[in-house]
Amino acid sequence: MAYSDKQKFKPTNINYTSKDFSTIKADLIEYTKSYFPDTYKDFNETSPGMMLIELSSYVGDVLSYYVDYNYKENILSTATEKRNVRRLAEFLGYKTPNKTPSVVKLKVTATINANLDGTPNYDTIPANNPFTNGLQIQSNIDSELLFETTGEIDFSISGSPDTPSISAPNLNTNGEASSYTLTRYVQAISAQTKTKSFTITSPTKFLELDLGEDNVIEILNCTDSSGEKWYEVDYLSQERILKETHYTDDDAGRNNNGYDQGDITATSLISIPYTLDYINTNKKFVTNFDVDTNSTKLMFGNGLYKYNVTGSSNSSIFTTIQQVGLTLNGDPLNSINAPISDFGTNNLNMGETPANTILTIKYRVGGGPDSNAQVGELTTIADGTTGITVTNDEAATGGTDGQTVEEIRHNAKSFFASQNRCVTRQDYQARILNLPAKFGNIAKCYVERVDDDGGLFVSTLSYNQNKQLVQTPELVLKNIKTYLNQYRMINDHLDFGFTLDGSGDDVLFSGYKVNFGVEFEVNSDRRVNPSDVKIQVINTIKDFFKIERMQFRQSINMNDLQYNILGLEGVIGIKELKLVQTGEGHDRNMAYYQIGGDVITGDPGGESGYGFMYDFVNADLEENGIIKPSVTPSVFELRNPNQDIYGKVI
Repeated sequence: MAYSDKQKFKPTNINYTSKDFSTIKADLIEYTKSYFPDTYKDFNETSPGMMLIELSSYVGDVLSYYVDYNYKENILSTATEKRNVRRLAEFLGYKTPNKTPSVVKLKVTATINANLDGTPNYDTIPANNPFTNGLQIQSNIDSELLFETTGEIDFSISGSPDTPSISAPNLNTNGEASSYTLTRYVQAISAQTKTKSFTITSPTKFLELDLGEDNVIEILNCTDSSGEKWYEVDYLSQERILKETHYTDDDAGRNNNGYDQGDITATSLISIPYTLDYINTNKKFVTNFDVDTNSTKLMFGNGLYKYNVTGSSNSSIFTTIQQVGLTLNGDPLNSINAPISDFGTNNLNMGETPANTILTIKYRVGGGPDSNAQVGELTTIADGTTGITVTNDEAATGGTDGQTVEEIRHNAKSFFASQNRCVTRQDYQARILNLPAKFGNIAKCYVERVDDDGGLFVSTLSYNQNKQLVQTPELVLKNIKTYLNQYRMINDHLDFGFTLDGSGDDVLFSGYKVNFGVEFEVNSDRRVNPSDVKIQVINTIKDFFKIERMQFRQSINMNDLQYNILGLEGVIGIKELKLVQTGEGHDRNMAYYQIGGDVITGDPGGESGYGFMYDFVNADLEENGIIKPSVTPSVFELRNPNQDIYGKVI
């Protein structure tokens, strides 16, 4: 029956919240009863009309499901498919790693001869030193498992701060020193280096090159047939690109032989293999993991350039044919080392696309849980390198099949929240302490805001080869400043207490330290050996003042030290326990500088490497056993525990 005019414009009662089969079916039945009361009345389950209603309910249920599913998969917190979670994470700027490689610290040793007088002959260091990164180490359990070193191994530079750089002499049959063993540590990852070349003819905007690998760890190098290097960036519009320079490649000699210390004995043994610089270049690319093809791709820019223009009066003219983006006034586009302003860039563009060239890409593949090697498993050098031996004193860890959905989800949220920026002083401290070791070691760090205009005062100290605190070399501070430029807020500026251009004071202090000795007198039970008690007390003091436990602006609780000593077997009382910088029982002076940085005059036992004066006597008395830090950020250090602990047992 046809609708009357009144019925035709009557609003229909449609429930738009019904999404599943049963509710849609019930709504359709009710709708039919309401608007077709005389047309159809047979609602038996086997009737043709009910078949049509159920078919419609089925279609509605399916469509509703996919609408909800698609909506859910477009929200990071509710998406369940890994491909969708990865894409949403990338939208937030977080690039999900593929398979992660296991990481291990390899112990590398080399042998040098002894001179006739028994001293080490450093002229006998292996001829192929330094050993470049990328050395292949093969598992002695699984021949298919390969590791590659990720840093230079240089025995001409002082050893690692965690271990001695040189062993005790190896003796011959006559008991004379014949050789020494040098030890270095280097990080290695479970990976294998591969190379793939692509012939590029006509230019293509946003060219993509597919490596065809699903376990690419990193891109090591990308060069064209002219020898020009292309740089990986986080995004194509990025202008500030970090360039690492090893000291052997530094033509300017700024890091000659891995040092930049002048005549400062206390810090001259700190190795600084690499320097950091920002460069400006249009030769850049980004890497993406294609979840559809399960492979890694390189994408280049949209700029098309032409060199050696035919018919030009000057064939070397640099001509821009097409360029998307805005070019600001400044250095020419082809100036690779153009200086970068702190407040912007000279060229805002997407970079160049390669044309009429051959691109050679060197990359690493590997990773996975099977790459977690056991202790002592990595002893075979697979690439034929001689003159060194390797082993792993610890197990390789960290190899996984990649991040899970939940890990990607939470890491992306965290990354987006921080925007990969240093905001608080704690952010800056964490970034500085995570400076890659190849740019210089940072042992202690303290950052404080000194004004409301973004001023940050940075105090740092480094380890020497004996794991003693020393001034951080100026070259390392420059590396820190360059490294932090990519993370700092635009209005933040760093102050190290002096300029980094050589115009600072004669005495430069990147960080302050206060050295001391310990004097004690304890009472022991007459039934125990006093010598044994004394050794226990000294070892307890050494452990209490381990440099790993000492930080900038940290107090010393002498009450805790007393408690530890009283807990030793045989100790029944403590008559005296104090920190000193001079003493009656010795002629050592453990303070070299006084306030203002002036060298102490009349210093009978002062030794290079000691820090600043501190009034330990009054500090202990005033604070009832709590020695507060100095107002100037500094670190308390028991520098020479084998020499600066004095005591007796009664």
